[in-house]
Amino acid sequence: MGAQGKPISLLSRFLIHLRLLLIPLAALWWLVAVLRVWAYQRGFLKSLHPAGPTVSIGNISAGGTGKTPFLFWMLSELEKRSVRCGVLSRGYGGDEGRMLDARFPNVALAEGADRVAGMHRLAALEQDIAPEVYLLDDGFQHQRLQRDFDFVLVDATQPFGLCLPAGNFRESASSLRRAQIIILTRATQVSEASREKIWAKIDQATQTIQPRIEGDVFLSGIFTVDDGRLIADACAAADWLKGRKVRLAAGIGNPESFRSLVEHEGAFVQSTHWLKDHAPWSDADVKGLDGLVPVLVTEKDGVKLRGRVPQEVYEVRVDWRFTQGADAAEKRLDEVVLPVRASKIEPLWAAIDPGGDAC
Repeated sequence: MGAQGKPISLLSRFLIHLRLLLIPLAALWWLVAVLRVWAYQRGFLKSLHPAGPTVSIGNISAGGTGKTPFLFWMLSELEKRSVRCGVLSRGYGGDEGRMLDARFPNVALAEGADRVAGMHRLAALEQDIAPEVYLLDDGFQHQRLQRDFDFVLVDATQPFGLCLPAGNFRESASSLRRAQIIILTRATQVSEASREKIWAKIDQATQTIQPRIEGDVFLSGIFTVDDGRLIADACAAADWLKGRKVRLAAGIGNPESFRSLVEHEGAFVQSTHWLKDHAPWSDADVKGLDGLVPVLVTEKDGVKLRGRVPQEVYEVRVDWRFTQGADAAEKRLDEVVLPVRASKIEPLWAAIDPGGDAC
């Protein structure tokens, strides 16, 4: 019987027993991850630092924490500070790279499993377009490239758990000690009491009192997938969804978060079609989008479906915003930018005072 007196299905029993059997492998995964980090920290495995300040945006789970909207927030903030950025991405399915090109055409992007080679490609660009700051997308576990700051995102709806393959986590909570800043994502989807319990565990794991930095995505627009036309902006998107019957389709790490967002805005979800994260859309998948009820997809899926779908398929676009601790996050970002600003001031000062006698 379950916790509420309901019988447990045979499938649920099987999954429970399978997870128990996989716990020894999860412990081995954890041990290998710890030893790998230790080897890099001690210099037994070699790493190198890019030519400019480097920031990693990552997590301890196997995906679906909201990294892409947060990455786009950071790119937007660095753009406001007139800093040239380069993004080093694993490029699993090419979708995030297409999103980045569409939103930030001036940002240099290197995709590929070998991010050291990607860094060298970006560093070799002409001086006026070469990155001044490097952003390592999904980089918390990537140790071959050194970084100045680790921004680590923790999903408030699924903060901790067993390591792979028994669970969905790459590392345990203790790995958060390596982070310089920790952000609780999807914070609006859980209670304040739940958030405090999560922060208490984070404080215990990191052995310090962390600044409370929290946020979530918000609905920033509805677009037609076929031609990318804006249907409703951030102000009108909620009204467009309210009371509307829709179907959902997505290939993302946490599709239920997409459903929660749409239902929170008042839409009635008739059905869902979930693909694996970064999965390509086959012709059969696309054909399944036909129907009288409108279909909503994520931006990550929209860039792969452009020009392939009927008119009644719409892209739901989201952006990141802080609900707490925005000042602390921006202060860290200013620390990232500081060496870049200093490198620009020094030549100007040398031109003004070649002999260094101004004082």
